Amino acid sequence: MPDDTPTGRAPKEERPTGSSTWGEDPTRLTPMVKIVFVDDNETPVDFVLHLLETYLDYEEERARQAVNVLQSHGRLIVAELLPPLAENAARRMESAARAAGYPFRLEVQEQAS
Repeated sequence: MPDDTPTGRAPKEERPTGSSTWGEDPTRLTPMVKIVFVDDNETPVDFVLHLLETYLDYEEERARQAVNVLQSHGRLIVAELLPPLAENAARRMESAARAAGYPFRLEVQEQAS
């Protein structure tokens, strides 16, 4: 008796050709990138709190703790996200800082291979 249990994959003749997703290792994960805030001693704490809460979904208490660490260490990894999400969040936060007239700095760092 034939096994007609679905395999989750299209039969070979129905698979799209030229697609980069077929044949890739399904266990391979996309590397995350880090968003790092850099303390500049000029951007107000309230604005940094706003960035953390608005763009990175921090709760108020967690954001305050992060700002304290940032002030004492000068740098802080505030998020690890997929590259498109990290780049979008970074662009939006940098844009908000420029619009507000602050010299706020952040870095987007790729994981070392």
